[in-house]
Amino acid sequence: MIAARGIPMSAGGGAVALSMEEQRMLDEMERQLAIDDPKLASRFTTFGQPRMPGAFASQRVKTIVGLLALVLIAAVTVMMFVLSPYGHHTTSPHTTHAGAPSSSVHKSGTGS
Repeated sequence: MIAARGIPMSAGGGAVALSMEEQRMLDEMERQLAIDDPKLASRFTTFGQPRMPGAFASQRVKTIVGLLALVLIAAVTVMMFVLSPYGHHTTSPHTTHAGAPSSSVHKSGTGS
């Protein structure tokens, strides 16, 4: 990988300057590659550049796509909860199985 003209990047990220002879050899290899395989040479030339410059380059588009993904995830979560068997079996302790309130209030009062 070449960071600047004549200064290749090492694997650790540091730049190393080339001697005049090394630079000449590198230039010759680049020319020979362009002659031998122009398609590969053009791919090397465009290496690291964005492939689709206009599709998702806008921050606004990225934000809208992110919000749509969040809404979709929330909708699926709510649907899974609504459709789950655990969402329908909650009962109050004051209701019977038929849904009528239980008679826990005792009548007081008239002579017994």
